[in-house]
Amino acid sequence: MKVRQPYFDRLVLLLFGMLLLTGAVGIAYAMLDVAWVGLFLSAAAVAFGLATGGRLVRDAVLPFRVDVDPQGLSVRTSKLNRQLRWDEVDAVVLADPPATAGRHLLRGPRLLLVPAAGVSLGVPLPEKSPVDGRPAIELFELAEVAYDEDEFTRDLAVLAGERFQQLSRQLVPPADGVPLRRFPDQPERARLNRWLDRRRAVLFVGWYLVVLVPALVLVVVATQRNELLGAIVLVVSLVVVGIVTTVVRRLTESCRDLIDTEAMIDGADLVIGSAPASPRISLLSGIVTVLRPGQLNGFGDAWLLARSTDEEPLVPLLLLGDPRTGLLRDRDDLRALEAVLRRSADERDRAAGRQLDELAARAPSSPTVPPAGARPARAHATALWQASKGVGRAVVLLGVVVTVVIAGGWVVEEAAFVGPALIVTAVGMLGVWIVYAVYRVLVFGAALLTIVARVFR
Repeated sequence: MKVRQPYFDRLVLLLFGMLLLTGAVGIAYAMLDVAWVGLFLSAAAVAFGLATGGRLVRDAVLPFRVDVDPQGLSVRTSKLNRQLRWDEVDAVVLADPPATAGRHLLRGPRLLLVPAAGVSLGVPLPEKSPVDGRPAIELFELAEVAYDEDEFTRDLAVLAGERFQQLSRQLVPPADGVPLRRFPDQPERARLNRWLDRRRAVLFVGWYLVVLVPALVLVVVATQRNELLGAIVLVVSLVVVGIVTTVVRRLTESCRDLIDTEAMIDGADLVIGSAPASPRISLLSGIVTVLRPGQLNGFGDAWLLARSTDEEPLVPLLLLGDPRTGLLRDRDDLRALEAVLRRSADERDRAAGRQLDELAARAPSSPTVPPAGARPARAHATALWQASKGVGRAVVLLGVVVTVVIAGGWVVEEAAFVGPALIVTAVGMLGVWIVYAVYRVLVFGAALLTIVARVFR
């Protein structure tokens, strides 16, 4: 059993650590010409950048290897560098952090090591075992390593035997509920997100070059010929751009909304989400249908479970297949849905059940096992990477505002209505962009501070 940190995690730490160090050096160099008024703040920024950046770089380059076998443990981390036989270990405990730790920081289960009586690890033991309060050391948090919790628990229980104790909280669904697996599984979920990111980038470039820029060019040309004609083209262009923008956004976001959706079958209802007030859709009311790949735009090669009524458009509820590869959900999930639908008195539900039965015959019988070497990224590093992409999107969207400003400036002196209208539109867009950019920067800052807090805790 080999426990490692994901390479992606270490790369993110190294990248942002180097950025902080570089920023601190730059500020220190600029301090040579700073007046006394800003000297204190500059010195504080330099100290923060050096301390935090240094810690991040250190954590990125230091080795992290924990090997477990029937003979014992080999631990090489920043907290402990030691080989231990099992007779030197009294217990290894997977437990949640104390309620007082990280008051505003969500933390996952952590692995504690309790040495046997008389065994010295050569390092302080700041933690206490939740079993009996004996001194212990935290080896790592489970979110820091490339290991699924269920698989980690199973493998460690086999190797450690009675020394292993599982005390982390387990989310228990209602007694009569059937939880459905998260779909797609890692690492397919990461690949699907990257595929969706590329598709969003392509659609945005197409929207900008094929819709926005030509519309603004038409407005400028029409205004230069006749202001009334320019005003008419402006109104029509606003409508067209608005409609296309809505369609593009739906194509890019509707699929992503279903990727990490938690769902369960509770009696005859499909419950979407894990909150107490999560929406419930009856599977016996004649409104559920199965959609083939391509029947609903934006979902690639995925089969879908959707809600369909005469009064509303199709509403996708659950991914039955991977939009990128077409790989079907686990067979047990499809069978559980089919078992409820076939009891319905409505023929539409029963038809959906028969379709699910056909899909289940072709579906894998267990979740896809990640190929060798595929390692899921740590949650916090992934959140930081996603926040960084959000800041990048804000920078790109500023180009849209600048494009509208340029078009307005081109005709502002030639037209009494169209030019000012474009400028006012650009100002409104700039206001929205500022709110969006501030939000993205705050999300990025929160993700960065989360990693910093974990480094210094």
